[in-house]
Amino acid sequence: MWWEEVRRRERGELRPRRFEALARSRRAASLALSNRKEIATPHLGAVNSLQVDLTEGRYLLSGASDGSAAVFDLKDATEYEAGFIAKHRSILLVDRQHQHGHKFTVSKAIWYPVDTGLFVTASFDNYVKVWDTNSSQVVMDFKMPGKVYSAAMSPIATTHMLIATGSADVQVRLCDIASGAFTHTLSGHLDGIMSLEWSTSSEWILMSGGCDGAIRFWDIRRAGCFLVLDQLRSQLGRRPPIIDSTTDNHQKNLGRSSSSKSYSVQQRTGNHKKQSKALRKSLTMVRGHTQQKVHPGMSSSQNHKTAHYGAVTGLRTTTDGMHLLSSGSDSRLRLWDIDSGCNTLVNFEAMRLQTSKPLQLAVTDDPSLVFIPCMSSIKAYNTWSGTTFQTFRGHYDHVNCCYYNSQDQ
Repeated sequence: MWWEEVRRRERGELRPRRFEALARSRRAASLALSNRKEIATPHLGAVNSLQVDLTEGRYLLSGASDGSAAVFDLKDATEYEAGFIAKHRSILLVDRQHQHGHKFTVSKAIWYPVDTGLFVTASFDNYVKVWDTNSSQVVMDFKMPGKVYSAAMSPIATTHMLIATGSADVQVRLCDIASGAFTHTLSGHLDGIMSLEWSTSSEWILMSGGCDGAIRFWDIRRAGCFLVLDQLRSQLGRRPPIIDSTTDNHQKNLGRSSSSKSYSVQQRTGNHKKQSKALRKSLTMVRGHTQQKVHPGMSSSQNHKTAHYGAVTGLRTTTDGMHLLSSGSDSRLRLWDIDSGCNTLVNFEAMRLQTSKPLQLAVTDDPSLVFIPCMSSIKAYNTWSGTTFQTFRGHYDHVNCCYYNSQDQ
């Protein structure tokens, strides 16, 4: 089949993008537990975070619950076992024995997006630390008001060096590596923040998932969030607003009164529909005074909208920046259309997810597959149909994170 597709490409029957997509799909379909490469982990606790650097695609960074973080070289093996099994040991390790190491669980470990000379770790000891990879020393640290569940840096940022952090506190805090200080906070969540994700299409857009079940979109250049995702708002339609339903019921109770006649006239002319939209979107009159227009993400009605029935434990955007995947403590995986903010209603097959800690999801470049840790296994789902594509087994305990690396090693 592979040679047939190559011949079709040579004859011009397959376009380059289609040929590339088929090659990626075949590669993802052939994923299996490797019997030629082994990562010899130095961690004594659960691994909570994994990331391969975005510049070379060569160095793997990990963070664990024993307070340690390690770096592995995925290209050059440390040693070979039995002559053909490549064993990769850590080339850098910072743990509790280090002078400036974390005292508690490392919840997140991320590379500086444009250089492997720096990496960031976030911990339950209330600190976010920036490390120099070459000297294994802390360049700067930030003290948070509570346990730090998540940290993220924009992979496409060119004008800022901000670390977004989510903690047990209800605010998202932005830390600036350039100045070593907090720039500002983002308020809106009603509970702790377990997951953060930067947009892959705009360096200014940040998404956060909280223990209150809400997913909020922020433009860090402005005050307040501009969008709150609602699981009941789908691309197939939207529930009628409360104001319309209550007005209809009130009309039925009044019967053929003068007010109902005027209402029916408005309804026939379409004025009532315009007025209801105006009530929801524009200025309102309260006791004769004009109330200032409230941004949709800041209105009280938006605060009650939830993306999951429970905490939002994981967020992941597709590489094209058009869709967002979210996992929750309700053991649900949802696919969102970022442009419209709607739930796409993809019915992902039954899964069982951890509820007490953040999860790290992974997506292929297509993005045709999404990988999600499901207790002691990793399940790969078709992103558009929600069907189970493959289940990867091999771990003996709960899986907390996974990472998809499209580059050859």
